[in-house]
Amino acid sequence: MAASIREIARLAGASPAAVSVTLNGTKGKTIRIGPATRERILSIASQLSYTPTNPEASTRHVHRKVIGLVLPYVEAFTDQNPFCVNSINGVMSEIIHQHYNLMLFTRTSSDSSHFVLGGAQVDGVIMVLPPEDSSVLMRVESRQIPYVSIIREPMVGAVTVNSDDFAGGKLATEHLLSLGHRRIAHMVGDTRMVTARGRKAGYLHALANAGIPVQESLIIPAGFDWKFGYAAMKTLLALPKSERPTAVFACNDLCAEGAIRAINECGLRVPDDIALIGYDDTWFAAMTQPALTSVKMPLEEMCAEAVRMVIAMSEGNRPTTQHLMLPISLTVRASCGAIRT
Repeated sequence: MAASIREIARLAGASPAAVSVTLNGTKGKTIRIGPATRERILSIASQLSYTPTNPEASTRHVHRKVIGLVLPYVEAFTDQNPFCVNSINGVMSEIIHQHYNLMLFTRTSSDSSHFVLGGAQVDGVIMVLPPEDSSVLMRVESRQIPYVSIIREPMVGAVTVNSDDFAGGKLATEHLLSLGHRRIAHMVGDTRMVTARGRKAGYLHALANAGIPVQESLIIPAGFDWKFGYAAMKTLLALPKSERPTAVFACNDLCAEGAIRAINECGLRVPDDIALIGYDDTWFAAMTQPALTSVKMPLEEMCAEAVRMVIAMSEGNRPTTQHLMLPISLTVRASCGAIRT
């Protein structure tokens, strides 16, 4: 049963009129509500999953200094994926610097209505790699809650922060070309994600610039987990020796780590037999054996920018740019063969 104004008033020790003003933005000429009472009302309303009668008005009248964070899948908060860990750390560091609080969305998509509570719980939302059918994305858009997407296809009406994946794919491939490789494979990530499409396009562009024909057998569907990289590398190693790649550009560091496992299992060595480059350059890249050359996505900086942008939007300011694109770089380690340990 939905919570009522009177029930919240009883638990908060406040009048129903004070609760109505706090939650629904109802104007009252003679009602004065202290900060402690207002906070108590909001806390109890949150616990009881109260839905305001006028959620947009509630958003206008209450500024809680709380930003919500949504990761691409709920388990991302606990599965130690280096990309997700860095995303959380990057957002958290800037949230602390801005003297805000962070609310983590750890419920299933079916519970998304409780997360935003019509805007009463959060001033804005940061969404990392949001799928276009995300129920949270649709809800924040329909409720006009300020939000910024980290890694999303730029589109009208959205505010996004990305890095240049096309340039990253091109840079990785050009580096392998500069080391003398001509049979360069690419393990393609999930092509539903803008990152995978950009990296593949950069890879193809670099090959075309070098006058190297595309070999379809060297473009392998994979994914962003080590298991996909392991399976994709097994497929490449099954090619006749004359057709095998001498170098591989993997869609991310986890995928590259899976490729290293497969190469080692076959009695081959990285980089002596097959050179390897990953993507993201999280802390994980330095932990592989050998250490992984990787395209650095400036994820912490992207997260910090997103926090600053969503806070500015929650305060009624327009972002200076709708679609922020940050540059990438290459961190060279032993796996590509340019550095010998």
